[in-house]
Amino acid sequence: MRNKGFTLIELLAVVTIISLLLLLVLPKITSQLNNSKDEVNEATKKIIYTAAEKYVQDYNIGEEEQQRNEYCLTLKELVAEDYLSDNIKDNKLGINIKEKKSVKITYDSASGFSYELLNSSECDDILNYGLTPVAYKEDKWVVVSSMNKNNEWYDYDNQKWANAVTLLPGVKKEIGDEVAVDGTEASMMLVYIPRFEYKIEEPYGKDGISTYLPGEIEVNFVPKTKKGYDEVSGYRVHPAFTFGDQDVSGFWVGKFELSSVSSNTSENNNLGCNQDGCTSDISKLRILPNVASLRYNNVSNFFYALRRIEKTNSFGLKKMDTHMIKNSEWGAVAYLSQSKYGKYGNKNYTGANKEIYQNKSSSFITGNSNGTPSQNETNTQCSYDNTTNNCGVGASTTGNIYGIYDMSGGSYDYAMGVYGNDSTSINILLFDGYHMESKYYNIYTTDIATTACNGGVCFGDALSETNEWYYDYNGMVKSTHPCIVRGGSFDTDVDPNFDTGIFYFSHVTNISSERISTRFVGIIK
Repeated sequence: MRNKGFTLIELLAVVTIISLLLLLVLPKITSQLNNSKDEVNEATKKIIYTAAEKYVQDYNIGEEEQQRNEYCLTLKELVAEDYLSDNIKDNKLGINIKEKKSVKITYDSASGFSYELLNSSECDDILNYGLTPVAYKEDKWVVVSSMNKNNEWYDYDNQKWANAVTLLPGVKKEIGDEVAVDGTEASMMLVYIPRFEYKIEEPYGKDGISTYLPGEIEVNFVPKTKKGYDEVSGYRVHPAFTFGDQDVSGFWVGKFELSSVSSNTSENNNLGCNQDGCTSDISKLRILPNVASLRYNNVSNFFYALRRIEKTNSFGLKKMDTHMIKNSEWGAVAYLSQSKYGKYGNKNYTGANKEIYQNKSSSFITGNSNGTPSQNETNTQCSYDNTTNNCGVGASTTGNIYGIYDMSGGSYDYAMGVYGNDSTSINILLFDGYHMESKYYNIYTTDIATTACNGGVCFGDALSETNEWYYDYNGMVKSTHPCIVRGGSFDTDVDPNFDTGIFYFSHVTNISSERISTRFVGIIK
C-alpha cells in the first residue's frame, strides 16, 4: 500500500505557495498596521478640536481673517497654553501624540472655522508655504507663531506688517529662535500686503495740502468676497488683488531689492535667462539687507529668473506663484504706505518727514538710508535697523523696521508695466515672441497717465491718481521707451529732491543697466 504522506517535492511546493501568499498579503497588513498607528479616534479628535476652538476664541483669531484664511497650532502649543492635557493620547493605542501632530484651522467667511488634525509636529512650514514668520525682538529677528497671538507677528493698525523669511537648506528653526539675516541662515525676507480697498480725496488725499504735502489714502482691509468699486462709499478694491482670473487675499513682496551671492553680477544680463531656463544658479538669488542689489539685467532676464524660483522650487516655497513685481503691485505697496497703516499713519513722523526717506548709497546697498526724505548729495548712510532719529527705519514703508525698503532711491526698479497696444507687441518687444500671460504685466496704451488704461485713468497704479506727490517725477512709458522703472536712483541726472520717491515713475528701453534692479512678488495659488 502507498504511504499517504507528502513527498519532499510536494512540501516544497506548499512552502513556495505560502511564501508567495505572504509576499502578497504582508505588505497590506503592514500598511494597515502603520496606518492604524497614525489614526486618532473621534473622541480624541473632538477633545483636540474643542481645545483649538477655545484658543481661537480667546485670542480673537477671527478678527484677522481678512489677512489669512489658514492657521495652524501644534499640540505642543495647546498643551503649553493649558488647553490640552500634557498626556494627550490616541485612546486606541495609548500613544502620546503631543509631539507628533498639529491642528490645521481654516476660516471661511460663510461657514466659519473648521479643524483638521495633521500628521506632523510642524506648522509654519506647512501652512505658510515654505515661509517662516518672524518678528523683531531685542534687536534681532525671531521666529514666531503664525497664529499671531497678542499681535506678536503683525499688527497693521500700528504699522507692524507681517514679515517672513525663507531659510537656507539645512537650517531648522523653532518658535523663539533667532534667525540671522546676514546670508548665513535666511535667503529671503518678505513682507505681506493684505487685500484692501482704497479711496483718494481729490486732489491730494484726505487732509492733503499740496503735491509736496499730500494727505492720507483711505484704506480698509477686505476679504476676497469684496470686489470692484462701491459708488456709495467711493471705495475701490485695489486691482493688484486680482491676479488673472484669481481674487487673492494678499501677496508677499521682497523686503529689499533683489540681490545675489553670485560673483558675475556686474556682467550684462548675467542671469542668462529665457523661457527655457537660466545659465546662472537661481538658488543664489537673495532678498536681504546690507548687500549690493542685483543689476545689469534687462526685463526678460529678471522676469524669467523670478519665475524660475517657482518652477525649480529653489527656496522651498509651496503653492506660490513667483514673479517680478507688476506696476499695480508697486502701486498697492505705495498706497498702503500712504495710509493710516503705513508710514503716513506713523505718529513718529510729521509734515515732510512722512515721505519715505531716500536710499542714497552709491554702492546700491539694500536697506540703506540717508535719514531724510530729500538729499541733494550722496552722504553717509545708516542701516535699515538704525532707529537713531529714525534714520534707517524712516526709509521703510511703515517708518519702522516692519516695512519694505529701497522704494525711494537705491537702484531704479523695473516693474512689469509696459507700453503697447496688445499682448503680441509686448511678447515680441520684450520676450522674443514667447507668449507671456497677461496676469504678469500691466499694459498702457498711451503715453499720458490719465488716459493710459484703454483711454481712461489707471486706478491703483500710483500714476495719475498720485501724480507728482512729494514732487516725485513722472515720465509715462511710450513707444520709444516702453518699460517702466519705479522709485528713482541713489542720485539723478536732474534734481534729487524731485527725481526720487515711492511715487516716482519713468520710462526706459529694455536695457541692462548698472542702475536698475527689481523686486520679488509671491502670490499664494
